[in-house]
Amino acid sequence: MTLIGRLLGWLIVAATFLGAAAVILMMLQIVADVALKNLISWPIPLTSILVANYYMLFVAFAPLALAEKLNRHISVELVFAHLSASWKRALGGIVALVCGLGCAGIAWRLWFEAMKKFRSGTYIQELDINMPTWPGYFVLPIGFGLFAAVLLYRAASAVTGISGAMGEVPLDQPADAAEAPDETRGV
Repeated sequence: MTLIGRLLGWLIVAATFLGAAAVILMMLQIVADVALKNLISWPIPLTSILVANYYMLFVAFAPLALAEKLNRHISVELVFAHLSASWKRALGGIVALVCGLGCAGIAWRLWFEAMKKFRSGTYIQELDINMPTWPGYFVLPIGFGLFAAVLLYRAASAVTGISGAMGEVPLDQPADAAEAPDETRGV
């Protein structure tokens, strides 16, 4: 179980770095495109295609698992905050299992869609240049698959009581507990 957690942790780090690299590359390419377009009337070809079909997909879907690992997804804890630790763990495990199965189903379906785009060789044509777009379709099932794996690991952790191997925030601990100011200090 700890080995799986460590492997998931490394995969999350890799996916997060891909998302961060996409943000930086997208920013550099857009700035260069705007500068060249305005200074010498020579825009960088395929910028809009690369931004919409590659960069944005990595930015949006690669770090899904990181948000779950850090317990940073949107949540409303009206009743959950008042439960005991064992109830929080049990309920958190059930929710993680259901959501993990749902995300796995989404990843499974998206994989078939990506394979369909791969087989047909999907592309977009701009300025007589054919830019393949099928590789971007694989980002979604990989992102959702990793997200599902993290959720299912959380569900298994709730059952076994083993957690912390991937560096996750426990289900029964609020995500921002580590960032809360120490109220015993003077103001």
